[in-house]
Amino acid sequence: MIEEQTFLGAGVIINPQVKIGVGCIINTGAIIEHDCSIGKFSHIAPGAVLAGNISIGSGCMIGANAVIKQGVKIGDNVIIGAGAVVLKDVNSNTIFVGNPAKQI
Repeated sequence: MIEEQTFLGAGVIINPQVKIGVGCIINTGAIIEHDCSIGKFSHIAPGAVLAGNISIGSGCMIGANAVIKQGVKIGDNVIIGAGAVVLKDVNSNTIFVGNPAKQI
């Protein structure tokens, strides 16, 4: 289900059972695998990959070419840096960067 006022860029792949909240941006070439949930007003940058069964809170920014491992939960108002590889859950109001991603 994709809510109102959500933008989908060229080449985006969205697989079954995905929920995308109001006012999101899913940018060019992003891949959203099965059973993911994205909160309202979040931005998934170009080339980002969300493996299956991921929960992303509201107001998040997932950077270009970031990869989020299957089953990870990301809180509200989180920034994931470009190219980051997120292997574990991320608390709200934090910034994670690197491979593997670490809080800064």
